[in-house]
Parts: sequence; structure tokens; C-alpha cells
Amino acid sequence: SISMSAEGKVTAKPDLATLSFSVVTQGKDSTKVQTDNDAKMTTVISFLKENGVAEDDIETSGYNLYPQYDYSKPEVYPGTIIGYNLSQNVTAKIRALDTVPAILGSLTTKGVNQINNVAYTIDDPDKLKADARNQAIDKAKKKADELARRLGVKLGKVINFSESGSYVPGPIYYDRALGAPEGLGGASSPTQPGTEDVTVSVTLTFE
Repeated sequence: SISMSAEGKVTAKPDLATLSFSVVTQGKDSTKVQTDNDAKMTTVISFLKENGVAEDDIETSGYNLYPQYDYSKPEVYPGTIIGYNLSQNVTAKIRALDTVPAILGSLTTKGVNQINNVAYTIDDPDKLKADARNQAIDKAKKKADELARRLGVKLGKVINFSESGSYVPGPIYYDRALGAPEGLGGASSPTQPGTEDVTVSVTLTFE
């Protein structure tokens, strides 16, 4: 048998941005903290929808209400509750990438006080993987043909095939660089989606 490996790579521009952010509210009364936080989040979600983000692309990814303690009196364990902190996390997918800087820059004016990151990705990499796979197979066949000619043998059928691939989109962390976007009344953050590589490596074994 003859085994030959090759790699195919397709480079494409991302078509999806995923934003991760939080609304954090503090207060002495847990009920009021929840009410205030929910009101802020309702405003944020309405803002996203008004700017073209579909309802199905907005997801609550975390809801954490926890007490704040005063530890100044060691005889009181675990401490005296002096208030509550509520953090509600949301993940939003934005498909119109040209709106990302303005939306990102305006979130804090709508009540968001913690922005975690924005990650640019390819929504459906399967077609790109298929293209990369075809490239790799063609390369492996060509290399095997050349080797067979040098060895003075003829290639038979493929008796084994293996594949490995990689597609690792990286998060782009938010950097609040101010610059007013038109019409949104906030600040624009200059993020760049760049490009992503989809690679597939194959190994063909011929008789």
C-alpha cells in the first residue's frame, strides 16, 4: 500500500458576530434589584431588536442573584447581609456585521455595564469544510500518483481514509474606543472581523 497525506485550506470572511454582555444591578432589597435589572434588560433587548437583531438570536446565558455580606463583625457568621447583586448575562448573534461597531458602542447607554467580548465566526462552516476536504483529497491523489510513477507501480483502489480538521474562531475583546456613531447616540467600537481559515487534513491509503 501507499499512504499519502495532504491539507486543504479555505479562507473566508466571518458572517456572524456573537456579543456577550451583562447588566449588573446592586441594591439593598432583592425584589427591587430584580425589578430594576429586568427593566434595564428589557430596554437593552428592545434596542437590539430595533437594530435588526432577531429575537431567536438573543439568549439569556446567565442569571445570578447573590447577597453581599458585611464581614466587619467576626462574631456574626457568615456575616450580615447588606445588599444584593444581580448579574444577568445575554448572548446576542448579529448577522449584519456592519452594525456591530455602533451596536457595541451604544450598549452602555442602554443599561449594559459589563461587556465581555465579541467573537466573529462563520455561521455554517460545513460547505467550507467540504471545499477544503476536496482540495486535500485532490492534493493527496496527485502526490500519490507522482510517487507511484517514481516507484514504478500502479495505484489501486483506496483502502483507507482518515480526516482531521480545524476551525477555531477567536474572540475579539471589547475595547471602548469612543467615537460617536450616527443615529444611535452612543459610542462606536472599531472592531474588525478579519478572516477565518477552515482547514482539513486527509490521509489516503491506496493498494
